[in-house]
Amino acid sequence: MMVTTTETLPENLKIKSMFSMIEITYKIQISQKGLIKGFLERKRNEHQEALDKLIENAPSEANAIIGVKHSTATHVFPEGSFLFITYIGTPVVLEEKNI
Repeated sequence: MMVTTTETLPENLKIKSMFSMIEITYKIQISQKGLIKGFLERKRNEHQEALDKLIENAPSEANAIIGVKHSTATHVFPEGSFLFITYIGTPVVLEEKNI
């Protein structure tokens, strides 16, 4: 699936259909993970996991998400500090233009 931060498409593509905006918020623990958990998760790419969740939330007919924006926030809880990543985008069906 194509994921782009812009609303401008390559010249050879056009939007065939558009769906409602989708949004996900993903929580990443950034402190107090503990030695074992930190070791086991050292190869995880949690930012990619968050983006994958956005893609999973798109309608199955969509082949792209355009206009993707993200924001971050942090919060400290008794069990540790967390980073919250929010992604927002518009799922679309793209097709090639007949030129």
